[in-house]
Amino acid sequence: MSEQVWYLYQNGQQVGPFDDEQVSQLFLNNMIAKDGYIFKIGWKDWRPVEEGYEALGIPNPNASAMTPDEYEAHLEKRQKGAPRASINGRVVVHNNGQLTIGKGVNISVGGIFVETVQQIFSLGEVLKLSVRCDGMPQAFNAEAIVIRFNAETKYPAGYGLKFSKIEPQVQAHIQKLVNDANSRGDLGRFMAQ
Repeated sequence: MSEQVWYLYQNGQQVGPFDDEQVSQLFLNNMIAKDGYIFKIGWKDWRPVEEGYEALGIPNPNASAMTPDEYEAHLEKRQKGAPRASINGRVVVHNNGQLTIGKGVNISVGGIFVETVQQIFSLGEVLKLSVRCDGMPQAFNAEAIVIRFNAETKYPAGYGLKFSKIEPQVQAHIQKLVNDANSRGDLGRFMAQ
């Protein structure tokens, strides 16, 4: 069984997680509402259902059939996510009213996953972060948008946050951290964005 990284939103509720084969079967059996949305751990946000075909490598019934080469390219593209690095450090997250302190799990130039069991922020909410982690020359501050909260026990509980305001020199340090992790083959497994 592959990792359960897919979520669906339809008929006013979120369901999941599902693994690749489960969600593929739901697509192929037309069990996903056409006005629904799909989310995969590692994506920045929810997408319309029709955008899920490509991500799963399923031929879109509304498009012409893929050639074998196109299908292979889709499968290869699907396995590549935004590169990120596993991190160890402390992240203070607040909204000028509520605050939580979590553990940094992974980071990319686009976002960070912060492990915490406190589910006190809402999807789409803009938060302020203070991040101190190994591999960065100094602590940094940023703003980020909540793109998901994971409560599934298979993965760390916490927030997937997309950076909305971050200094360019901090992004450069993060990119170096990711590049170093990539050269060691030590990329983060649980996706932040």
